[in-house]
Amino acid sequence: MTHFLSARTIRSFSLLIVVLVVGFNFCNETLAQSQPRFGGPESSSPINRLSYEDISHAPLDALLHRYVDCNGMVCYSRWRGRSRDVHALEAYLHGLTRVNAGLPARREAKMAFYINAYNAMTLWGILHEYPVASIQRIDGKRTQFAIFDDLQLWDGASYRSLNGIENDVLRPLGDPRIHFALVCAARGCPRLRNRAYTADALHWQLDDNAREFFSSHARFHISRITRTVQMSPILEWYRDDFGQTDHDVVATVFAYLPQRDRLWLSQHCNWKFKYLGYDWSLNDQCPAVGVKLAAIPYRAYSIASPALKPFMDMMSHGDDASQTTTPSDRCDAVAWEDTGWAHGVEAIRTRRLQDGHGSRAARVPLSPIGKRD
Repeated sequence: MTHFLSARTIRSFSLLIVVLVVGFNFCNETLAQSQPRFGGPESSSPINRLSYEDISHAPLDALLHRYVDCNGMVCYSRWRGRSRDVHALEAYLHGLTRVNAGLPARREAKMAFYINAYNAMTLWGILHEYPVASIQRIDGKRTQFAIFDDLQLWDGASYRSLNGIENDVLRPLGDPRIHFALVCAARGCPRLRNRAYTADALHWQLDDNAREFFSSHARFHISRITRTVQMSPILEWYRDDFGQTDHDVVATVFAYLPQRDRLWLSQHCNWKFKYLGYDWSLNDQCPAVGVKLAAIPYRAYSIASPALKPFMDMMSHGDDASQTTTPSDRCDAVAWEDTGWAHGVEAIRTRRLQDGHGSRAARVPLSPIGKRD
């Protein structure tokens, strides 16, 4: 009887060990699936690494031209249905992992590399989970991974998530125009160009993005009746990149505003400032009926949020909360031009040096773009 019990006990322990091993392997496999990564330290030897200048963005350029229209809308369903092009996007992302950040390269080449990487990774994440009504749905709770943090790319030195690329790499470079190039697959985002960014054309592309961004009534407009300047909340989320006050924000982007609005601002001093709502619904060119219906709450929130924001601010900050401000008396066009884009960027850089902060990302909270609902 003793031998029988001992044998049964041994079998029980053996079975328990097998279950634990299988469960451990399953958890590891699930964790690996929940953190999709492109490349790694072992993916290529230092000898085969390339500089930012030598990385080709032609594959991404061809895919964007094929699936993105002139309004920045993406036909995800058609792209998802063509596995060859999905694999082509994956191959492009794996190709980016061959970069060697230590090799000499122009600043423009580095910026183009990471902007393309950000947009391509976002597209891959959407295609992986499509159909989906909003990128906010890819939060790690309802999906295998949280797109802003778990989706990562090896850049020759470390793994970079979408939040990491934006806050740790691009923002410290000190060019706020990146915020008009990074596209998180939402309708409230800047327009997704149907061409890849290149070092030689980067400044023209970023300038064109900024002008197009502020020409959109959904992202910027001035109400002459109420004398209110209304802007996309992107400029609120990244306030430190554009200026300390609402007046600084307007001065920084002044050169990119439509001419009629620049003229009005140069002639009026006492205007109010307000941030618009943000449309988190997917920038889907040809959504299915189910995706359209699921996107309705996001579209409704973008319309209602500006009206609700004063009450939300009051609840959060008390009676001192305010959404408007009155700028100084610098109303003439020459003064505005003098405090335009280049001056505003230089002022931001100077302030960072005076504050003694090496990285803007370390002291600026993540925007709602990087948060999960």
